[in-house]
Amino acid sequence: MKIDFLKKEIWDLIRTIQVSKDMVMCPVAKDYPITPLQLRILMEVNVSENLSLNRLAKVMDMNNGNVSTLCKKMEQQGYLTRERRTDDERFITLKLTHNGQAILQKMEQDIEGKYCLLMEGVSEERLEKIAVGIKELQLLIQEMNEQQRED
Repeated sequence: MKIDFLKKEIWDLIRTIQVSKDMVMCPVAKDYPITPLQLRILMEVNVSENLSLNRLAKVMDMNNGNVSTLCKKMEQQGYLTRERRTDDERFITLKLTHNGQAILQKMEQDIEGKYCLLMEGVSEERLEKIAVGIKELQLLIQEMNEQQRED
């Protein structure tokens, strides 16, 4: 019973996040010369130090070739750099450029401006409950991932 409940809740959450992400980010992203997919790549590179192209493909749930093509285009546009490791040129590390960082900072300001009033109406207690729930879910998912690696 617990597993069925959890599966349903997790799938509902994933669906809600996916739809909401598009609804929140796409209107803001339209003001910039990048696609929502490129924005997501910038965000992933920003939060992960020394992110490899292969790891990005896994996180994005895309094949390496498509991610490589997107990143090459984004490098040409000046949003990120692709650096080959000197010890093994098959491995490519991605880093944001100043332009990539500037877009993320500007978008963050735009999102804050757009949703600031809404967030001011959310109590600290409610935010704390949300944060605790998210942390618990992250721990559970990490445990599930660790078990998957052991299998």
